[in-house]
Amino acid sequence: MISPDFALVSRIERTVRQQLLFRPGDTLVVALSGGADSTALLDLLTSLPDYNLHLVVAHLNHCLRGADSDADEEFCRGVAARYDIPFESRRVDVMVAASEKRLNLEDAGRRARIEFFAEIGVKYGATAVALAHHADDQAETVLMRLLRGSGMTGLSGMAYKNARGYVRPLLDITRSEIEQYLNMRGLEWREDASNSDTIYLRNRIRHELLPLLETYNPAIRSCFAATASIIRGDDELLDELTSQAFVRSCILGEGRVECDLEQLRGFKPALLQRVLRYAYQQFVGNLQGVGLCHIEAISRLIASDRPNAALSLPQQITAVRAYNKISFIHEKGEPLDADFDIQITDPGCYELPDTGALRVELSASGVVLTDSGIALVDLVKFPFPWHVRSFCNGDRIQPLGMSGHKKVKDIFIDRKIPASERKRIPLLFCGGDLLWIAGLCVSELSRVDARESTFVRVTWYNLYTADSR
Repeated sequence: MISPDFALVSRIERTVRQQLLFRPGDTLVVALSGGADSTALLDLLTSLPDYNLHLVVAHLNHCLRGADSDADEEFCRGVAARYDIPFESRRVDVMVAASEKRLNLEDAGRRARIEFFAEIGVKYGATAVALAHHADDQAETVLMRLLRGSGMTGLSGMAYKNARGYVRPLLDITRSEIEQYLNMRGLEWREDASNSDTIYLRNRIRHELLPLLETYNPAIRSCFAATASIIRGDDELLDELTSQAFVRSCILGEGRVECDLEQLRGFKPALLQRVLRYAYQQFVGNLQGVGLCHIEAISRLIASDRPNAALSLPQQITAVRAYNKISFIHEKGEPLDADFDIQITDPGCYELPDTGALRVELSASGVVLTDSGIALVDLVKFPFPWHVRSFCNGDRIQPLGMSGHKKVKDIFIDRKIPASERKRIPLLFCGGDLLWIAGLCVSELSRVDARESTFVRVTWYNLYTADSR
């Protein structure tokens, strides 16, 4: 007959192998709080056959329970010594950290642990950080997220292994199995009295809601864990599809993410929401503060008939709708606040604020140019000095081939130039005559009508398209 403790070791070994959590001979940082779960995890990792792991015990003293917190630290130090394993600890007054950084205690503690484990991992060259979350924790997490409102990603619960390098070998094991294992092994652990305080939502779920649900289904904890595992698999598949859709529809550039509206409008609503979340996360690095209400607001912006609009999002991000594009940008970097007016007195290269540069050079050719990206100016008709400035309301130009004038603003609208970009486009003047809207329109006044003259070629090197237009 196989002993229960050996059976548990075998189950852990199977989880490690199936989920590719780590390999034989790897170095792992084991997060040890002194509680039953992490104490069992450490013992199980030392018992894995043929793995010969190099373990490091890491304990963060949150300084929240006075002498009890210090006693937990000393207990963990003693456990590491009994296994002859390196021990690392740190004291962080989480209450003070939360106050200084304006965080709740849970978030402040989480950030302190992330920083601590990362430093220890680097110090020892660890492959992963082993955490002791188990099936009951998974059930509580899924229920918490369900009660607060969550999508598929949230309901998938905690992963066996995440991008930060955290591994959870006990996710298939229940709390009762862990305590049974400890008792059979004759191992002691520390109890945290705060785990019984029902002022915290997780504790109310643990001590009140889950026992009630067990009257409907005694295996409810395992059911939640299994459901989370199924959802996680589906979520990973959808993540792959989302990434592919993002590549087809969006470009991640310097200072912005830009997406094609027609592509986005072709997606099913569920895929569109995932792509928008993915685009925000790729740009910002996280989804902190972003809820369903924000994603739905962006979706309405995409579906709107308005060609130009903007929407403020968390973390000082703005979604800007401009004709057939929608972009995520940093609010403080969106508009060009200062107008510019640069004097051009002779050939050369002239830098323009937040716009790029103009290259002014003599040209032997007097061929008529219809390419709006380049201006050819007869220096006899329009001698230096010239000036290049940003757009002002009321500016007008006589486009090449037309007898009448047209508002520059109307040209911007016709060419679908976003309002936020219009101040960046240089306008070339000689006196009061507008000769060229860089990259958009050459004036009829610039038409070359003399075979022998002195010509100047003007090229705009646009900082935002990285080409000369």
